[in-house]
Amino acid sequence: MKIWHKSLEGRFGSFPVHQQLLMVCNELNRAANTKSDEKEYKDCIERALELLDFSIASGAWQGSYKELFRGRDQIAKAYISRPGDTKDLQKMLISLNPAAFNLMNG
Repeated sequence: MKIWHKSLEGRFGSFPVHQQLLMVCNELNRAANTKSDEKEYKDCIERALELLDFSIASGAWQGSYKELFRGRDQIAKAYISRPGDTKDLQKMLISLNPAAFNLMNG
């Protein structure tokens, strides 16, 4: 996979966890908005996977990483599937952090 965020890798862990999740979801939202262009859709999914990998590697998460890895698996499935809606993936990731959930749901 191509490295998309070269300058972000080293400092991604300095962002709050909710912001990390929102950045991943932003790429998933872009993917949903470009599902008519399969290449662009896959590029967005790759960027989401990369950001999620940065988040996992950052060590910023407290507790279990099990749900993050489950989310990564679901995003990877979206990558190998036909382009489609990513709203369920976004909801699943946002629900992992109360601050991110509150920001998205007012």
